[in-house]
Amino acid sequence: MAFKQVACFFTLESTKTMREPIDHQLLRSMREGDPGRITGVPTREEDVMYESIPRIAPKWLEHDRKALRFYGFFQEPVHERNDENFKVRKCVIMYHLEDDTIYITEPHIENSGIPQGVFLTRRKVPKAEGGFYEPKDFNIGINLPIYQRVFRIIDCDAATRKYYADMGITLNPKEGYPIDMYQTNRLLASTKIPPPDNAEIREYTEKKLNGGRPNGGLKQFLENDRKVLSFDIMWNDNSYDGGRKFYKLDYFLSDDTVTFLLTILGRG
Repeated sequence: MAFKQVACFFTLESTKTMREPIDHQLLRSMREGDPGRITGVPTREEDVMYESIPRIAPKWLEHDRKALRFYGFFQEPVHERNDENFKVRKCVIMYHLEDDTIYITEPHIENSGIPQGVFLTRRKVPKAEGGFYEPKDFNIGINLPIYQRVFRIIDCDAATRKYYADMGITLNPKEGYPIDMYQTNRLLASTKIPPPDNAEIREYTEKKLNGGRPNGGLKQFLENDRKVLSFDIMWNDNSYDGGRKFYKLDYFLSDDTVTFLLTILGRG
């Protein structure tokens, strides 16, 4: 095996040390480490005390975790049933102030037969005329078109009303949900009528078999027969042919009846 000899040559370049003037005031400020002052920059203390906090808070910080809550509904047509024409689907509309996003959810209804829950994930919703929805676009009693659906806003919570009141805006009074005939019929069908008690069943059976029927008012009649409560009443009639009119009111304790008679001699 043969080896070749290779000659290597290195060239050394001379370097020069660069010198800069030493700022003793800067070094002294770095050694002191005063957190109330910016290092190396001579400024007034009142200017740098709150320099890390912006004078005007950004929107995401000012409205962090603040949302406007509105209650509304939209109508969904029904074509496959003859006992209803539309469904009233109730929704909760949340408007997040920190990033102008909208979140819509639909409360769950037991045995509704339709998917419910999150209806619109949190996002910015564009308007038909351009731009995105803002708090000024919301109010009570208005129709809000969102992605080819029209939501009717009927109410909001107390915090939302206070937010608009602080802005100098008075919201409209709340409205009610429309009548959903299908839900009404279901509610009536599921209502359980309490059965009659044993006394009613026994009375019905005795009457059906031509038996005796108890007289519930007999005891009251025997105890209060010929017992009458009498009252004298005056009516100040302000009509053209009126005047003071006197009446006698008799209340019969035997059967809880009343007679009301005009006293002719006492008329003024």
